[in-house]
Amino acid sequence: MKRTTLLLTALLLVPLPSLADAWLKLDIATAEYPPYTSEDMKHEGYINHIIEEAFLEVGVVVTYTSMPWEEAKEATLAGKYDAMSYANYVREREKDFWHSDPMSAENLVLYASKKSGLTQWNSLSDLDNYKMGMTEGYLFTDELATYLRDADNVEKRDSDYENLQALIDGDIDVFAIDELSGWYWLQREFDKDERAQVVELTPSIETMTSHLIIPKNSKDGRLILELFNKGLEELKLDGKLKRYKKLLKDGFYQHPDKPVNFDRR
Repeated sequence: MKRTTLLLTALLLVPLPSLADAWLKLDIATAEYPPYTSEDMKHEGYINHIIEEAFLEVGVVVTYTSMPWEEAKEATLAGKYDAMSYANYVREREKDFWHSDPMSAENLVLYASKKSGLTQWNSLSDLDNYKMGMTEGYLFTDELATYLRDADNVEKRDSDYENLQALIDGDIDVFAIDELSGWYWLQREFDKDERAQVVELTPSIETMTSHLIIPKNSKDGRLILELFNKGLEELKLDGKLKRYKKLLKDGFYQHPDKPVNFDRR
């Protein structure tokens, strides 16, 4: 720890221009969660763009390897990658990972199959008699994580796409997903008639924050965390985070062969 602290202090005292040539390279595991992370998009998605630029601010370059979310988490924890992009804050994950400062905040919503007759909800217990879809490894929030772990009405699938297809087909009744990602998947992969089978419930679940996660068992983990947080703060001060958010809302981060009209939002 002392060595890491001394190294970090020395690095942060160096003027940023002298770090123009990368002195450190990191391998980051990521998953397919468009438009936030995707190997088919510019900068590999909105969140990965933020991570890339934040590390560049402190002279660090990154490479991404995409895989299913749960596999990415386990591979990072096993030391195969330096960090993972990305995760929402969930308290139970803190025993294994450090969460970076938040990069973004998004709404978590519930989608329901039109066939279910659901239009609103007040508490998760209202959903006990409905089949709920879950993407393997996703927890989103502390409250939802507890519900998904303990409930017997939950069906797991490997991807958000599979859960949305199950929702449209009526194989499940309800599914939790980030608001923008859900809208994006529906617009990109499903036609008008299929989208009409999905209802967004009110109210939303809550606002989630997005984080780079770094394994606590890594000898350089604390250094990586502090470097990233410093770079992220520089992006905030320069107004770049607001710029990237506008790019996201304008549809800059897209699959090149499956463009979506973001003006519909």
